[in-house]
Amino acid sequence: MTGPAAIRAGAAYGVIGFGFGFLFGVVRTLLVAPAIGAFAAVAIETPLMLATCAPLARWCLRRWAVSGTVEALVMGLAAFAVLMVCEVLLGLALGQAPPAMLAALGRPAGLLGLAGQIGFALLPLGWTATQRLPRQ
Repeated sequence: MTGPAAIRAGAAYGVIGFGFGFLFGVVRTLLVAPAIGAFAAVAIETPLMLATCAPLARWCLRRWAVSGTVEALVMGLAAFAVLMVCEVLLGLALGQAPPAMLAALGRPAGLLGLAGQIGFALLPLGWTATQRLPRQ
C-alpha cells in the first residue's frame, strides 16, 4: 500500500526541508536581508532552496518507493503540512503570535516565501511527471 509510504516520505521531506530552510533563513535574516531588504533576500533564497530540495524530493520518492501522480501529490501535501507546522512552532518559539505570522504572509516577501513553499510541495509531483515522459 503506497498511501502510508507517501505520507512517511512527505513527513521526512518536510522535516529535512524545514531544516534546510532554517539554515537558509538564518543566513537570509541575519546577513542578506539587512543589506538588501527582505523581499530581495527572499527572492535570492527561494530558487536556492528549491534547487537544494529538488534532489531531496527525488531521494524521498525513491527511498519510500513513492510512484504515481496521486502518491506524489500525497507526499507533497504531507510535506507542506509538516513544513507549515514546523514554521508555526518555530514562530511560537520565537515569540511570534499567530496573527502576526498570518499578517507576514500578506506582505510581498511573505507571499514570495509562501510561493516557494508551494513549489517545494510540488517538487515530488514534478519528479513523477518527468519520470513518465517518454525517452527519446
